[in-house]
Amino acid sequence: MITFPVIWISAIIYASLITILSIGFTLTYLTAKIPNFAHGTYAGVGVYISFTIVKVFNLSPYIGFPISFLFGGIVSIIIFILVINVLTRMGGGPIILTISTLAIQIFLTSLLYIYSYWLRIFLGSYSQVFLLKENDFKFMGYNGIFPIALLICIVTVIILHYMLNSTKVGVSMRATAEDPELAMVLGININRVQIFSWFLTGGLACLAGAMLPMWFMSTPATGAGIITSIMAGSLLGGLDSIYGSVVGGFCVGMSEILVTYYLADIVGVWIGEWRPLVPMLFLILILVLEPRGLHGVYERARGSAIVQNYIKSRKKEKEEMLNA
Repeated sequence: MITFPVIWISAIIYASLITILSIGFTLTYLTAKIPNFAHGTYAGVGVYISFTIVKVFNLSPYIGFPISFLFGGIVSIIIFILVINVLTRMGGGPIILTISTLAIQIFLTSLLYIYSYWLRIFLGSYSQVFLLKENDFKFMGYNGIFPIALLICIVTVIILHYMLNSTKVGVSMRATAEDPELAMVLGININRVQIFSWFLTGGLACLAGAMLPMWFMSTPATGAGIITSIMAGSLLGGLDSIYGSVVGGFCVGMSEILVTYYLADIVGVWIGEWRPLVPMLFLILILVLEPRGLHGVYERARGSAIVQNYIKSRKKEKEEMLNA
C-alpha cells in the first residue's frame, strides 16, 4: 500500500478545496464580469454548517455536505437578487459591484462571528477556533476526508465539463460568458443563467468550506482569509478559463502548503506565520509576467504553432511549384 506523508495529505486536501473554490470564482467572473470577493466567505458559511451538524446535532459531518451545497447556493442567489441585480439595474458598473462584494464579505463574516458567539454563550460550545478531525472516519489508515476531498474535486470537474459541453444550461452559460448581448438576442434568459451560476458557485464554495474543518483549524474568518489563495488560483489559470482554474487552483493549493513546509525546514518554523504570502507572490508574479495566466500562455503557444504550420505549408507549396 502506498504511504503518503502527512504534509502531502495536507497539501492534496487543501489543493482540492482551493481548486473547487477557484472554479466557482472563475465561473462567477465569466457570467457576472466581476470578481466576487465574498466567494471565500461562502466557504466560511460551510465551515459553520459542519460545526453545527457535529456539535449541535451530534451527527456525522458528511451529512452536512449536501446541506452546505444547498444552503450556500441559496445564500448566493439571495445576494445576487438583493444586491448584485439591484445595483446593476440602478446602473452600477463593475467597480461599484466589486466594492459591493467586499461589503458582503464583511457582512457575512460579521454574521459568522455573531453566530459563533451565540453558540459559545447559549450552548456552551467553544466555537471560535475548532477542528473536527476527531469526528472523521478511517479509510485504509487515512482520515476519510483525504480521499473524499480529492474525489469530490475530481467529480466536480467531470460534471462541470459534461454540463458546459453537453447540456442546454451549460451552452447557455458559455454563451452568456462569451457575449451576453448576443446571447440575449438568441433568446437566452441571461437573468436565469446568472441565478443558476451564482447558485452553483455558492454551493460549491460552501461545500468546500464544509470540508475545511475536517483537517484544518477553522475560525469565523477562515473563509475570508483564503480569498487570496482563491484569486491566485483563478488568475494563474486565467480568469477566462474554467479549465485553467482547475490547474491554477491545484498548483496554488499544493504550493502554499509545501513551500511553507520546506521553507520551515530551512529557515525555521517562524516562516509558517507568513504562509499567506505564498498566494500573494503568485498574484504579483502572474500580474507582472502574464496577466492572462496559463490560459494566455496556452493561447499564445497555440497561435505560434498555427503560424509555424502555416509557414511550413507555404514553403512546401512553393517547393512543389518549383519542382513542377
